[in-house]
Amino acid sequence: MSGLKRTGKNAAMLLAGTMFRMVAGFAFIVLVANVLGVEGFGKYALVVHYYELFIGLTATGAGILLTRDIARWHQQRDRLFSSAAVLVIVLGLLSPIPLLGLAIVFRYPLDTTTALTVACLGMIPAAIGVLYEAVFVALERAEFVSIGAAFESLVRVGAGTVVLFMGGHILELTIVMVVSRILLLLVYYFSLRRICDHHWQFSWRTFKRFAFRSRVFFAENWMATIYTSMDVIVLSAFVGETAVGLYSAAWRYVRLGAVVAKSFTTAVFPLLTRAHLESPVKFRQITQHAVRIMAMISIPVIAGVNVLPERVVQLIYKPEFADAAPILQILIWVLLLEFVNPFLSHCLFSQGKQRLSMIVASIGLMTNITLMLTLVPAFGSSGAATACVGSGFMATLCYLYFTREQGMLRVFAIETARIAVAGIVMGVCLQGVATQSWLIVGSVAVFVYGIMLLVVQAIRLNDLKFIRQQFFQRAYLQ
Repeated sequence: MSGLKRTGKNAAMLLAGTMFRMVAGFAFIVLVANVLGVEGFGKYALVVHYYELFIGLTATGAGILLTRDIARWHQQRDRLFSSAAVLVIVLGLLSPIPLLGLAIVFRYPLDTTTALTVACLGMIPAAIGVLYEAVFVALERAEFVSIGAAFESLVRVGAGTVVLFMGGHILELTIVMVVSRILLLLVYYFSLRRICDHHWQFSWRTFKRFAFRSRVFFAENWMATIYTSMDVIVLSAFVGETAVGLYSAAWRYVRLGAVVAKSFTTAVFPLLTRAHLESPVKFRQITQHAVRIMAMISIPVIAGVNVLPERVVQLIYKPEFADAAPILQILIWVLLLEFVNPFLSHCLFSQGKQRLSMIVASIGLMTNITLMLTLVPAFGSSGAATACVGSGFMATLCYLYFTREQGMLRVFAIETARIAVAGIVMGVCLQGVATQSWLIVGSVAVFVYGIMLLVVQAIRLNDLKFIRQQFFQRAYLQ
């Protein structure tokens, strides 16, 4: 199989696994929300938020570097993995200190603090699982990530559903979450053993080099992760679990697109790294087409949700979550940022410019903290959503500035403006059928948006080729 075909398969398998996890996870979260109510769901969402946050702080930076290094030096795979594993284990052992410290400082209820303590037990297995995913992506064997994602989702959703109907609450759900990640680690380990002679090969020299190179990746990831996680933390400190419940209910809609965006960026990262080394022209084509496609996917969703926020919330949640609608109207703008910002960040990574990405992360973090502390005490959940969108757009502007050599600023401005026109017209038309059935609403949206994309010349032959030929890989064979 050619390199381009393997990368296409890699992207498709990552997307398939992510879509399965997304659908299963979304359905389960809706079930939890409707069973536990706003406050109970707020507590559970807070625990999950901290758990995912500290996994990201522990492993994501090492995972990004591991993917890049293995893509460059396949023969060093086990040494690199062993070095990364030691690094994340050390961080995993330290993570309970700040996590439980925050629980004490913010005076969380006893059941929430107990659940957070249990979550700490699953930190290291989950972090090492992230490293295995990085290895599979670098080896272009992402089908194993999809298998693992499906397995973990089935265990967590199946066992969690049983726990809910047996009267369980956040502690029991947290235990299920931790156990499912431990089982996922075992699946990844034996899967990698099937495709290669995977074994522990620790080298102190390799570890020192890996740790030294990872410092910028970790710094950038820590700042980016913290500033995208400040909303729930600040809400829980200033307003309480009920506000977290409403905010998290709205955020779940954004997550539907965010996980797809993450899968897209993760799969293309090895290709971007090689394209930068092989051909600046190919690298520029890939990045420019990707920005256009991401805007075409996210903008119609933003327009539709802003026109029909109440109906979107009522579609899956009980009436007690009605106050999540105005929050969703603001928060849905994050969808575009979830596509664009990580992609632009990885563009810098692939060029070895991770220091620039770290600068963007620091600017985003300072902006986010300032806006959160200013807006949340005054406006609650809506203030948190506004701060999240504002700091995200600030980061986008910085990324576009640092990628200006590839023409990103010009492409983003022109193409997004064209697609925005199509989205606005679609939104106006939806106003006229806002009370009709979802079938009519959906049909009008698809028809009007499709026609307008042709009118404003946002769809081009190269873009259709870009989508059809395995997530834009084969489009650059010529």
